[in-house]
Amino acid sequence: MTRAFFKGLTIRAVICVVLTFVFLLSCFWYADNVSRAEKQEEYQEKYGSLLMAAEYRMLHTDVLENHEAVKAVYSAYDETGRLLGYIVDVQTRTAAGFMHTQMSISDNGENLLNIRVVDEGENGQYFTEDQMEILREQLKGARIPVALRRDLPSDVPYQVDYDPLLGLHDGVYYARAEKASSDGYTDYCEMEVRGGRIVRVEWDAENEQSHTMRSSDSISGEYKVSGNIWAEQAYRLCNHLVLVQDTVKLAMKSDGKTEIIEGVTVDISTFVMLANQCIEYSRSSFTKEKYLSDTGDGSEGEHEEQPEPTPVPGDTGETAETAAPLPTKAPTEIEVIGGEDGVVSGENDNVLSDSVDGIPMSEIRSFIDGLEGDATNSAALLTTVNEAYKFMREYLNWVG
Repeated sequence: MTRAFFKGLTIRAVICVVLTFVFLLSCFWYADNVSRAEKQEEYQEKYGSLLMAAEYRMLHTDVLENHEAVKAVYSAYDETGRLLGYIVDVQTRTAAGFMHTQMSISDNGENLLNIRVVDEGENGQYFTEDQMEILREQLKGARIPVALRRDLPSDVPYQVDYDPLLGLHDGVYYARAEKASSDGYTDYCEMEVRGGRIVRVEWDAENEQSHTMRSSDSISGEYKVSGNIWAEQAYRLCNHLVLVQDTVKLAMKSDGKTEIIEGVTVDISTFVMLANQCIEYSRSSFTKEKYLSDTGDGSEGEHEEQPEPTPVPGDTGETAETAAPLPTKAPTEIEVIGGEDGVVSGENDNVLSDSVDGIPMSEIRSFIDGLEGDATNSAALLTTVNEAYKFMREYLNWVG
C-alpha cells in the first residue's frame, strides 16, 4: 500500500466523520425544533384562551424569588417577535382559602386582559361560569392593581378615578422660574407626593421689587387679572392638578389658557412648566431640600417666613390647605366626595394610608363591584391579581 492510498483513505474517513457530524447536528436541530413546536402548541393550548401568541417564553428572573405567590411568568410574542403581554400564574392563600389563578397582563404591565381560576377551593367551587364571566367583564382591560369598590374608605376626600403618574417618589418637590415674568413676579411651584400620588400643589410668585407674594397682592387689589382674583384662580388650578394627577389633563391650549377649569382664565403655561419640573424631580428624588441646596436659592427664605398658606377669599381664617374647596370639576364631571382634593388633614393624618393586599389605597388604579353578595370570593380573586401586579411592578422597575 502506497502513501497515496493511505492519504486518500484518511481524507475519505474525515469526510465521513464531518458528514456524520453534520447529520447528527441536523437531527438534533430538527428534534429541537419539533420539541419547541410541540412545546409552543402545548403553551397555546394552555394559555391561548388568556392571550393567543405565536411564541411563549418562560421568564427566568431573580425577581420571582421576592414573590412567593407568583409561581411562573411567561412573556408572549407575535410572529414578528413583538411583545404582546405576559401570562402570570399565581397561587396564594386568601381570606377565602387557597386560590390558584392564571391571568394575562398587557405588554406595559398596566392592564389585566383576562383571568381564570385554575384550581377550585378547599370547600368546593369558588365561582360558577356565569359568575366568572361577570368578573371577567368587570376586570377586562382594568388597570392594576384592583380593589372592590367597597374597599374605598369613606373618608378619602376625592375619587381616585384618575391614575397617578408612574415613577413618582414620595417627598416635597420645588421648582422656581429662572427670572421674573413681565409682571415683575418670579413664579415657583411646590408639589407634595405621598403614596406615589400628587396630594398637594402650591403655585405662587414673589415680586422682585417689593418681595410680596402675587397671591396676597391679588387679594389686596395690588395685582389684578381678568375674572376671579389671581389667588382664587391659582387655588382652583392647583386643586384640579391634584384631582387629575397629570398636567396634560389640564388641557392647556397654544395660547397658554385652559377652558376646562371653571373660573380659571389666566395663562397657566408657567405653572405647567414648573409643575412638570416638580414631577421630573419626584421621579429622580430631587427633593425641595436638595434643590435649594444645589441652587443656593436664598429667596426661599421669604416663603419660609410665611408658614401659613395664603387664605382663599371667602374663607373664615382657614388656609388653602385645610379649607373646603372651591367648586372644581374634572373634564368628565367627576365631583369631589368630601373635603379638598387629595390634601391631607391639618393633623397630618395621611388619608391615603389605607391599603388593600398591602398596596396603598393611593396606588389602586381600578375599582370593581365584584359579585353581589359574595365579596369574600371576589376579593380573593383580586388578591391574586394584586400579587401579579407586585411582581410586574418590580420586574418592570416602576419604583425604587
